[in-house]
Amino acid sequence: MLDGTEYLECACHSDEHTLRFTLSLDDDPEIYTSVFLGSYPWGWRCILTGIKYLFGYKCKFGHSDCFIMKPEDAERLRVVLDKLIEARRLQLGKK
Repeated sequence: MLDGTEYLECACHSDEHTLRFTLSLDDDPEIYTSVFLGSYPWGWRCILTGIKYLFGYKCKFGHSDCFIMKPEDAERLRVVLDKLIEARRLQLGKK
């Protein structure tokens, strides 16, 4: 059973910088986190990246980007975490 999803947008307001937190209250309560990884526009850079991938090239930094949390989103994230903590407490009480 899913107990809601929270979307947090980066302070830079880029569509590519979005975090999604989904709380699952099944047998083992947990939070699923989805992060959007931007892609290159079609062109030579995309082809070069694909060729490197085929030959096993791995960047030492990995595929990453940044996310700047807005201060007003901290409370929304805390609510999701509090729900997870409470669900885990209830789960431990059943055992």
